[in-house]
Amino acid sequence: MARGKNTFCTWYCTECNKANYITTYNKRGQEEAMKEKNKYCNSCRKHIAHKRKDTKS
Repeated sequence: MARGKNTFCTWYCTECNKANYITTYNKRGQEEAMKEKNKYCNSCRKHIAHKRKDTKS
């Protein structure tokens, strides 16, 4: 995986605002990349929407 082309992003729970997941995506190839996903939150103990926020690394 080429690190220069990918951007790290952190997924935050919309209910408790806790950072749960860190993933990468290709900013150039996916202009309409997914900005919200249903993922599991350990503190809420249920599947709930998570929002993406780009991070540095």
